[in-house]
Amino acid sequence: MLTGAKCENQVCTCDTGFTYVRGRCRQLANLDQPCNEDIDCFFSYNREAVECRDGKCQCAPGFYLRSTNVCRREVTLGEHCLVNEDCVGEDLECKDESCAKKEAQTKTYRDIGVQAKPSCEEKKAQADVRVTRDQQQQTSISSSNCGTATEGGDINSGVQKEAQEEKRKESNSSGATAKRVRLQSSVDDASTKDDSTPGYGDTCRDETEPCTGLPYSVCRMGQCLCQEGFYPVGKVCKAEMGEHVDREEDCGSLTNGAKFANGRCVCDNHMFYNYNMRTCLKGVRGINTSCTQNSQCSPYGAAYCPLETPKRCTCYPYAEYDSSRQMCVGKKGFEEYCEKDEDCTLSNTRCSEAHTCVCRPNFFYVNERCKAAQGGTCETVDDCGFEKASCESEDEQQPKKCDCMKGYLYRDNTCLKEAEAYEEECTVNEQCQPLLGNLSKCMDEKCKCDESDTHFKDGKCHPKKALEERCQLASECFVEDQADNVECRNSSCQCKFDYSPDVEQQRCVRPSGKSSSDRPSALKVITLLLTSAAILITGSALRDAYYA
Repeated sequence: MLTGAKCENQVCTCDTGFTYVRGRCRQLANLDQPCNEDIDCFFSYNREAVECRDGKCQCAPGFYLRSTNVCRREVTLGEHCLVNEDCVGEDLECKDESCAKKEAQTKTYRDIGVQAKPSCEEKKAQADVRVTRDQQQQTSISSSNCGTATEGGDINSGVQKEAQEEKRKESNSSGATAKRVRLQSSVDDASTKDDSTPGYGDTCRDETEPCTGLPYSVCRMGQCLCQEGFYPVGKVCKAEMGEHVDREEDCGSLTNGAKFANGRCVCDNHMFYNYNMRTCLKGVRGINTSCTQNSQCSPYGAAYCPLETPKRCTCYPYAEYDSSRQMCVGKKGFEEYCEKDEDCTLSNTRCSEAHTCVCRPNFFYVNERCKAAQGGTCETVDDCGFEKASCESEDEQQPKKCDCMKGYLYRDNTCLKEAEAYEEECTVNEQCQPLLGNLSKCMDEKCKCDESDTHFKDGKCHPKKALEERCQLASECFVEDQADNVECRNSSCQCKFDYSPDVEQQRCVRPSGKSSSDRPSALKVITLLLTSAAILITGSALRDAYYA
């Protein structure tokens, strides 16, 4: 496999952008790109689907352009299909993987039998289509079978006989018009060879020449090996799918949809070439149906088969499913396919590693545009990618930038309203902090203090400082009972005058009668003296007035 190959999960396979064909991984040309021969062209799922014509890769005759780089076979009434567009003819649609008339919604058993065996006119019309599609090799139409079959079993029997006859003729095709890709003509089968006939792996002398008696071989480094496009089966070389050979037995596989036709090893029309080009795969019936490899999803446009399970045909990130067209259609603008930044047509976008056009850093996709996040430049508020935005500059010399309106804060490309009262609704802590301080939290969708280690006082959330702990503000000091009786004095939480600390219970209590020193407090003494003086003065004044 050499160039373009890689080891993945302990299996040799082709790297991204390479396709296995004719014995090696090749980087094939897409449709409308230059080519020298058919093998240069990317064929998706069928090597018969494309050809090199007029120096560029094009859909082969009998195939139509289904999507950007996929050619599908044109079929007609009664032939196998996967999507409606496969069916060529008036009022035809693909129903149950067969082209049928659109108006034929319900049928009797007799109708089904009659449809299975077309009339002479229908067979002739179909044959005319095949003349172009099958390289001018028209299937013969036996007029003796026309109009002689009876209803029911006789009709089905006639159809089976005709199908067998057609298959026999196809298998016996001489392949005279097929291209030759081998260096030596085919000889007798290996089973008839004597011991002197060389086989795969035997020694040889004539380098780059075919080994005499071993079809499709070449002598390399003193050994008989298979040519490109052929692989060893025992001591002989067998052809991969799509290669030209002389005989049916030269094909490596003739089961599960593989066959010999027109001098070539091919898959049935409704089958897909396996990635190893040695077997055929059945097609899948639409998006989100089981698959094993990407080629099975190719009829549905920009679709692929994921590596991880469950493996189902899925639209690429740059495409979306269009049910009317039965395919994944590439997006335009945002998330459209790209190879480089310049491929993206929408403003403020770039090409991502997934080959999709996405918004540049600090831009968000809003209303079909990539708009600026906070701090991004703007001309008007509409250029900002979030609601409650403002577009202003600090001075006329600076460009305008997107920010939240006053009273709102920016979070995850959204402007959230700042709290204006305790226990106001919120979603994040930051909404609470302008009002309640940095220790506030949004708990149960409300702005408040976490009572496990903070308390609400003087309009803010403060840490709980116990009696005799260091403090800076009186609002930091906290006792469970009568919280107003504690203060920050001398950088320490203490009880107010006239209250005694109960450190164990963390509270300030008023003593009964006297203070703890058993002496009247200074305040009480002063109060008593003032009261006594007032009484004396009043009494003296009354006495003077009485005797006057």
